[in-house]
Amino acid sequence: MPLFDMQKRSVYFVVVLLLLVPGLGACRPGEEAVSTRAPAAAVPTTTVSPAATPTEAAATATATEAVPVPQATITPSPLPATDTIPAPAVLDVAWENRELFAPGLIPSQQAALASLPGATVYHLDLSLSADLTSLTGEQELLYTNREEVTLDEIYFRLFPNLAGGESTVSGVEVNGRAVTPVPELQRSALRVPLPAPLAPGEQVVIRLSFAVTVPVEGGGNYGTFIFDEGVLALAHFYPMVAVYDDEGWNVEIAPQHGDVVYADSSFYMVRVTAPAGVELVASGIAVAEEEVDGRQTVTYAAGPMRDFYLVASERFVSISRQVGETTINSYTLPEYESGAEVALAHAVDATENFNEIFGVYPFTEMDLASTPTLALGVEYPGAMVLAVRLYDPAEGYPATALEATTVHEVAHQWFYSTVGNDQIDEPWLDEALAQYATLLYFRAIHGEAGADAFRRSLTGRWERLEMAEIPIGMPVDAYDGAAYGAIVYGRGPLFFEALEERMGPAAFDDFLQTYYQRYMWEIATTEDLRAVAEQVCACDLGALFEEWVYPE
Repeated sequence: MPLFDMQKRSVYFVVVLLLLVPGLGACRPGEEAVSTRAPAAAVPTTTVSPAATPTEAAATATATEAVPVPQATITPSPLPATDTIPAPAVLDVAWENRELFAPGLIPSQQAALASLPGATVYHLDLSLSADLTSLTGEQELLYTNREEVTLDEIYFRLFPNLAGGESTVSGVEVNGRAVTPVPELQRSALRVPLPAPLAPGEQVVIRLSFAVTVPVEGGGNYGTFIFDEGVLALAHFYPMVAVYDDEGWNVEIAPQHGDVVYADSSFYMVRVTAPAGVELVASGIAVAEEEVDGRQTVTYAAGPMRDFYLVASERFVSISRQVGETTINSYTLPEYESGAEVALAHAVDATENFNEIFGVYPFTEMDLASTPTLALGVEYPGAMVLAVRLYDPAEGYPATALEATTVHEVAHQWFYSTVGNDQIDEPWLDEALAQYATLLYFRAIHGEAGADAFRRSLTGRWERLEMAEIPIGMPVDAYDGAAYGAIVYGRGPLFFEALEERMGPAAFDDFLQTYYQRYMWEIATTEDLRAVAEQVCACDLGALFEEWVYPE
């Protein structure tokens, strides 16, 4: 994400110090693109607009006929039953039916369908307006109390109310009984009281209606939720169940210079009705499609995933390539198709590289789409967006900007999407590791010269704070915007090089794969990562973590 608030495109100007050759730029505060050439002799200082200039290195109709589905052959392991669980009403898909999710997972990963019995199941029926600036939805979900305490309420997040749009909810029912929800935190959180306490292992079905107005300028959180330049970007637009952990319900308002979503892996069945001719790009895979009277209806199965993302445009064109069992799709506007080809090539190289280093990408699809986001790139489960300006040669970005942005966002498919973490309290776990993965990519694709150049960009970012030994493991709100980029995205990935040196290359490689495999679909913490590393190397890493990670 950018190092400063970019919600208003022309509010102010900033001074950016170019640290390397003209290869500075990438997805969020620390995803700096890198040139594989030697650094330039002179380093100019340039005054730039935060909205459009290439030198800024910002760090990602209602219901239709019911969809017929086959009888499930893959069902989750049973949990204690709750007597009053209503049958699904929004979509004609049994709660326990996970058969439709199987084609979205490569065969070796389909065991996840039976190994996550308590994962929340979302059913959404969405209708987009003709001008793509609003939507209505019916939502129903099966929630299982997987905690060790009894719950009296469940919280939902309404992120549009923090992002320049509006989300309203009505008709809330819990197991068929009407309840009165309570909005909190600038209407970004909705507390739903339960008619009866929900003991550990018990389940409830929550049904509600919602309406969303999409902003046409601003778009909050770096323009990730907006209709602009003919592209609809729907980030975190539906009522999303908050995470309950050792802190209770996580419903805080995230700082503007970090990510906003902290979520458990869930299963999403989503039916989208939209104008015919609009290209829809979404998390998961399409399992049913039809077109009637100028409206199309597409049903998606996505899971296990931490979020459901949707982007749409009537002007999108696409190209695709295959990597093993995964199809990678790249979408953009027609005038930027050559940029989509370049981004696709980088995504293919990165996926092949990370499949080998970390473990195979679990899904059969991966989507890239260009949007007018004010960040250079943003990650979502099974999908990522890249700033359309990176595709436009007239903007003057170096080729390495698109490359580093793409690679960083692809890395997030391993760390954030598959292995989750609290992005508000422990952002380094996915951001620093995605940056380190980008360094590994540059070494594999461009050799040591490429790795050295990218490493210089990391060090250069840290040097903005005179290489202050500020811990990398603090919450987002413990850093100001500049420090967040310098430490989490600059110093953070260098910690992994120090960790590799301490563990040794063979043990470190084993650690990366073990960490990924052990915490697939789960939420990992700093202590989880350290425990895996110490187990693999049979060593005490306390001193190293004290030096780099832990807050004082």
